[in-house]
Amino acid sequence: MAIDARLSLHKLEVLDTVVRLGGVCRAADHLGVAQPVVSGHIRSLEERLQTKLFYRSGSQLRLTAAGRSVHLWALELLRQTRELSRELDSVRLGIEGSVTLAASMTIGSYRLPPLLSRFQAGRPSVDIRVDIIDAAHAIADTEAGINDFSVVSIATPPDTPCLLPECVGREDLLLVSSREGAPRGEGPFDVSELSSLPFIEAQRGSLRRQFTDHLVGEVGLAHRRVIMELGHPEAMKRVVSAGLGVSWLFRDSVRHEIERGELREIKVSGVELSGPVYLIRRKDRVLSPIHEELVSELRSFMAQPAAA
Repeated sequence: MAIDARLSLHKLEVLDTVVRLGGVCRAADHLGVAQPVVSGHIRSLEERLQTKLFYRSGSQLRLTAAGRSVHLWALELLRQTRELSRELDSVRLGIEGSVTLAASMTIGSYRLPPLLSRFQAGRPSVDIRVDIIDAAHAIADTEAGINDFSVVSIATPPDTPCLLPECVGREDLLLVSSREGAPRGEGPFDVSELSSLPFIEAQRGSLRRQFTDHLVGEVGLAHRRVIMELGHPEAMKRVVSAGLGVSWLFRDSVRHEIERGELREIKVSGVELSGPVYLIRRKDRVLSPIHEELVSELRSFMAQPAAA
């Protein structure tokens, strides 16, 4: 069967939104349109492809076998379209190139800005965009071609055939508290003494939480008393500063607060935690010369230990 050439990219984007968000209502809210508009796009796709894309299982909308094939094809087409759009923008704007990358929250907020500032200062005609989001979404956007590559701190690299993860450095984790909320004594403390402390952590199930759980589990602190879960290191720091608990946070994110005396590092006997930082890109993504330059500088920069 020949595919109807009148298929539009917009309809494929609507299809992907319905699949990602799990339903027509959520897709309509996300796209800012009425539910019948989304349903109409899906119905039009089914008519032009002459196949059903979804079926209902209770209250859930699920892809048919044909729908899964169409969605995979749509994802690849949308990825190539995004990459072409960025390349054409570079030509249209007359710039040497553009870079779109994603970074997990701590890496993007604290570690990368000095590197990117220096890189862009030496190449003022290069357009740089950074999406600072949670690691899972950064990786998913890389796979979808929304960005050129991502830089994330995660416990283990993603096991996805189309992605190429490269460990480019490590990040130190420090256990910190407020001055008032610090455990008694100057330490160092034994790991066993930490189990009773109130911990502030990232949300359960997030890659950031998995990262911390993996590292502290290796030193014998698999079980700890978590009293609050937050989605960003800035929020975690504020709660710790208020004296409500302790938290494992990246050195870069708490350096200034420790220097100002707002936070205190808690030393733990025999424990120095650090985890890998990965550069992740698609295996089939051909990097432009400006991408290769940034990746090269990124490797050198991340290989250097963060300032203590």
